[in-house]
Amino acid sequence: MKNITVEEVREIQMNILDEIIRICKENNLKYYLAYGSLIGAVRHKGYIPWDDDMDIFMVREDYDKLFAILKDESSNKAEWASVIDDTDPDYFYPFSKVVDNRTEIKMDRHKGSHGIWVDVFPVDGLPKSDFGAKAFVMFCSFLRVVGLAMDTDFSSKTLSAWTLLYKRFFYALSTLIGKKRVCRFVEWVFHRYPVTNSDKVAILFSGHKLDAIFKKDVLLTQGVYQFENREYTGCANYDQYLTQLYGDYMKLPPEEKRITHNFEAWWK
Repeated sequence: MKNITVEEVREIQMNILDEIIRICKENNLKYYLAYGSLIGAVRHKGYIPWDDDMDIFMVREDYDKLFAILKDESSNKAEWASVIDDTDPDYFYPFSKVVDNRTEIKMDRHKGSHGIWVDVFPVDGLPKSDFGAKAFVMFCSFLRVVGLAMDTDFSSKTLSAWTLLYKRFFYALSTLIGKKRVCRFVEWVFHRYPVTNSDKVAILFSGHKLDAIFKKDVLLTQGVYQFENREYTGCANYDQYLTQLYGDYMKLPPEEKRITHNFEAWWK
């Protein structure tokens, strides 16, 4: 097995995103750079120097169409492009990854391994009232805690005592209920409010909680950004989006908060 450097991981991730974009263009689907990937585009014209992953989001309807195409063996897609979602036996998150199946990667704190990936998050609608939207997002944030616990590698030496305690509790509870039964419930909850009927939207599997709530027209207006040697689309209202999530996003965080996924990667 040949190890893959961080620089090579980034090039593979951009190749994955290029394949996603090709399919999106052919099928009139919209995608947006998300989270640190958009910060990188705005602040660095590419990857954040210490970053090692790539995130995008799509409106639920476009998201479902994209993954229907990617999971159709007869569709026009790259042979190396595979999908990981919560229909896989060892994956429990309500968003999907597009992976290069020629590669393998193992992350600290997470069970199992899979190919180098791009995360694709669905954007869903929210209740019309402010109180209802906030209550719904907080409930979904709780479900995120449960989902992350189901995927925990408890042999990791980097988990604090408190983190181990609550993750073991939710791991045991979800095992008792049935992990895939929990996944189906989470998917049902996240699909409750269609984007077309909603004024406010959010990525519901988000650690940003109430800061993840946006007016639909703010989040879903597209702009074009330079990213390394490519051009990608993202939220045109990038300042409002990034400020709401991160505060002063143009200021570099202290070194101890420059988080990476702490993984090892190799070619199969």
